[in-house]
Amino acid sequence: MSHVMSHALKCATRCAAVIPIVIFGAAAVFFLIPLLISAQDGAGGSAARPLPPDASPRDQQVFRYMSPEPRTLDSAINDYDTEDTIIPFEPLLRRDPNWNPEPAAADGYVSSPDGKIWTFHLREGARWSDGRPVTAHDFVYSFRRMLDPQEANPYGFFYHDFKNARPINRGEIKDLTQLGVRAVDDLTLEIETEKSAPYLPYIVSYGNALPVPPWQVEKYERKWTRLENIVSNSGFKVSEWVTGSHMTFIPDPMYNGPHKPYLEKVIHPFRNAAVATVLAYENNEVDRELVDVTDMPRIMADPELAPDLVKVAARASWYLFFRTRQPPFDDVRVREAFTRAIDREVITKILLGDTAVPAYSMIPPEFAEYNGPAMKSYQSYDPDRARELIREAGYPRGRGFPRQEMWLRAPNPTIKRISEAIMAMLKENIGVDVTIRSADRTMYMNNMYNWRMNLGLIVFYADYLDPRNMLDMIWHSQPQGYGRSDWTNAEFDRLVEQAASELDRQKRRALYAEAEEIMVADYAGSFLFHPVNLELRKPWVKGMTENPDGTVGAMDYTRVYISR
Repeated sequence: MSHVMSHALKCATRCAAVIPIVIFGAAAVFFLIPLLISAQDGAGGSAARPLPPDASPRDQQVFRYMSPEPRTLDSAINDYDTEDTIIPFEPLLRRDPNWNPEPAAADGYVSSPDGKIWTFHLREGARWSDGRPVTAHDFVYSFRRMLDPQEANPYGFFYHDFKNARPINRGEIKDLTQLGVRAVDDLTLEIETEKSAPYLPYIVSYGNALPVPPWQVEKYERKWTRLENIVSNSGFKVSEWVTGSHMTFIPDPMYNGPHKPYLEKVIHPFRNAAVATVLAYENNEVDRELVDVTDMPRIMADPELAPDLVKVAARASWYLFFRTRQPPFDDVRVREAFTRAIDREVITKILLGDTAVPAYSMIPPEFAEYNGPAMKSYQSYDPDRARELIREAGYPRGRGFPRQEMWLRAPNPTIKRISEAIMAMLKENIGVDVTIRSADRTMYMNNMYNWRMNLGLIVFYADYLDPRNMLDMIWHSQPQGYGRSDWTNAEFDRLVEQAASELDRQKRRALYAEAEEIMVADYAGSFLFHPVNLELRKPWVKGMTENPDGTVGAMDYTRVYISR
């Protein structure tokens, strides 16, 4: 496809649909009203939905974006292997542009007054891409599979709110049918939680809370998402997967839900994440491109590229984590010394060109509960204090301190520069030698969850806008193999457990603030910066959400279209 048009033709029209949500009480009854979609295919027999008035013809509704090749599309088990591509499965609920749960496979749900029994009503007539009906039994099978310890799902802990999920996931209960998820009938799914869980709609709208087709999984096991085997249930299905080249997604004619796409094709040419450049974007080979900060000066100086630059709310935190249960990082003075030796202002203003803000805790500024300034006293740059602490810990000017490896996960050029700056700051301020070790995503995550790293640099992108996601989902103590960090604090655990089930919003917020201070003051991590993601998006890409702060929403392939 060739898009030939001027930047002057940019249109401000946005066609994002609004889906009303009616809420009665804190945890009582919720009704989600599905978006009205034409029951017929689009013009010309297309399975896509009817186009907006300013859209280009259907044969031009093609979107291209480069991404690394996925190892699998089995996101429910291998979340980090799917890379930045479309996952063609629809959860019970999904997130709208403002990160609120909206209808997906379920078009309504209700909770008991105590927030412990949640009933989801699946959409009538929903079908898998092979024509079989989508049923509540498929979701029961899928949630059991996510928590089956034999599957080694690194995100199994995400569902530990479900009744018996934790002991099942840890192999203490062998019978998967004891999980608090059951099919009342073909179209009614019930989820029971251990405690009140007012945030459960966020959990089931998370990006890997996805159903799988049981018959394909049982037949093909780990190979079930290969092109010749895959069966999906979203508005898109896979039409091509050419190893080493590209994959293509097209509208699924079996899909009858509220998220039919406008686009006729989304094509993902493959490339290594480490060699990403904007050259393909400049050549009109792709319609979207991630931007590294190192490219910013050239982009801003280019009158053709500069207008296409957008900022995307990241809702994320970059931080250093330590292996806290063995020397040298079992000493809180060492952890604080590392934290005090790093100048966040240099990182955010010089290395990141003001495309990030300094971090002093885990919760990003996009959260209502953001409390960074109050945490600054614990995590701020103070090289004199850092030198004092490292001396008190028995390593004056770093003498005798064991050389450390700082692990990086598939780093881009900017993260490499930041890691080199951290390495230099640690050497200059506390005399500690650190080397850098890069690993691909899978190797990194396996080593992190199995606590094989003394020191690692990592980002966490929020899954939903609740402190639980940023605090206890990451920092609550977990057995080896189940959590990112080996850090443990009994009082922190008690507070976040209490906060999770607290239905009073203000009390819940106060509990999380208290827990956050404990975590920061004990230097569970060195919190470095909260980023803003940068992208180039072609002026003919429409249907994006725009936020009051000037950022745009994350790419939603079911909402965007190509304009004239």
